[in-house]
Formats: sequence, C-alpha cells, structure tokens
Amino acid sequence: MRKSVESYQARIREHQAKIEEELRRPEPRWELIRYWEKEIRTYQGRVERLLRRMGRR
Repeated sequence: MRKSVESYQARIREHQAKIEEELRRPEPRWELIRYWEKEIRTYQGRVERLLRRMGRR
C-alpha cells in the first residue's frame, strides 16, 4: 500500500507540473487543465483511503 501511496503522490506532482507549464503558455488549453485537476482530485482521494486503511493495521 505504501508503494501505491508514493506512486499516486508522484502522479499528483507530475500533473501539478503539467498544469503550471500549461498556464505559462500564451493560450492555455483549459480542457487539459480541467482534466489534470480532476485526476489530481481522484488520486488524492485514493491516497486518503489508502492512508486510512494503513492506519487501521
């Protein structure tokens, strides 16, 4: 489970970097930004669930 948490956190950082890079463009592609933000929320939820499960053991 710990590896999964680390993997999701890495993906979150990657998506945040993509968003920052896209926002620097003269005309950001908002559909990509919204997609990445949705993915970040999904990953954050998975991390929270995994951490709760790990805390129970």
